[in-house]
Amino acid sequence: MDLVKDNVVFMDESNLNILPEATVVEAAQKMRDKKLGALIVAGGGQNLGIITETDLSRKVVAEELNPKETKVKFIMAKPIVSIESSSSMMSAFLKMGTHNIRHIAVTEDDMVMGILSIKDFVGYYTKKFGGK
Repeated sequence: MDLVKDNVVFMDESNLNILPEATVVEAAQKMRDKKLGALIVAGGGQNLGIITETDLSRKVVAEELNPKETKVKFIMAKPIVSIESSSSMMSAFLKMGTHNIRHIAVTEDDMVMGILSIKDFVGYYTKKFGGK
C-alpha cells in the first residue's frame, strides 16, 4: 500500500511549516492548534529541518531554555529524514526504526507533501486489520 493511494492519505498534510526564526512558543502553539506532532522548518525556499514534540520536551524544557526566546532553528533536527509517497507503509515504518524517529517527511519529486507519524501507523493498521 502506497502512503498515498486511491485518494486515501495516511499522513498529515495540513499547514506544516514554520520559519527558522520563529520561537519555540510559536511552534508549540502551531502544533497544538493544528493538532500536529511535528513541523517542517522552512526558509529561503528550502526545508531546513524538522521540530517535534520530543524536541520541545528534551531540548527546551529539560534544558530549562526560555521557550519565548529560543528560536526553532536552534533545536530543529537536521537533515530531514524523508521517504517518497510511492513507498509502502512498511518501508516508512522500517526507515523510521532505522533512524530511531517518530516522524518522517513524505515527499514527491523532492517536495515535502506531508509528515507521517507513528500515530498514523495506528490509524492505518487499525483500518487495515481492525475489521469494521
